[in-house]
Amino acid sequence: KSLTGKIHRRSNGVNKLYIIGIGFRPFDKKASEIIYNSSLILTTSNRLYELFKECEEFEEVKGRIKVITNVDETINFIKSKISNPPFPPLAKGGEGGFIVLLASGDPMFHGIGRRAVKEFGEDMVEILPDLSCIQIAFSRIKEPWDDAFLISLHRSGNLEKNKYEIEDIPLLLTRHNKIVILTNEQNNPAQIAQKVKGLPVIMYVCERIGYDDEKITKGAPEVILKMEFLTPNVVILQNRVGEKTNG
Repeated sequence: KSLTGKIHRRSNGVNKLYIIGIGFRPFDKKASEIIYNSSLILTTSNRLYELFKECEEFEEVKGRIKVITNVDETINFIKSKISNPPFPPLAKGGEGGFIVLLASGDPMFHGIGRRAVKEFGEDMVEILPDLSCIQIAFSRIKEPWDDAFLISLHRSGNLEKNKYEIEDIPLLLTRHNKIVILTNEQNNPAQIAQKVKGLPVIMYVCERIGYDDEKITKGAPEVILKMEFLTPNVVILQNRVGEKTNG
């Protein structure tokens, strides 16, 4: 399971940063091989650590896992490993070393992938995505998502600045038939429902997608605003009126 010949050496000791999506499917052969051969495995949340514990690779590599529950601290930790060689050798032998960073779903979908590429460059970073939570959410409600408008209200470690806020949702509904929203604890389904109550929309709350207690709730905003939901969750808003012009 040696990847040594496939990785470009870097003079500072770290060969590569692999960002691997986790959450919905078993790792494919390449991702599994990278994990087994890694010098260090990072996760940015205890939730991802618990997900990884369910994977068959976990037992062999658990001694190499480090949880850092802050994105900025994770980036700085990786920088410290780059600037302070020698990096630990590959677990299965060979020179140099590389880091695996486990990320939720697709790391380039409102995730840490964009930040990592900006910080370390395209040559340093390789990304192996899993399915995104948005793909899974739309598959659960059996609706296409190629015509959906996405907004993120999920601020996690300052990954990126949000273009839209919760107050913008009513206006966006005049332009788009479907809106999918990445939520957080403050911008939660009940708060979103409060903003759109009285409008002709149906809300879907896709709660804890991929977990054993996954739940999909469909209802009018007036119903959803009275309910509480577990995190993480995704909200989909669908107009009940005629077609809108996207733009």
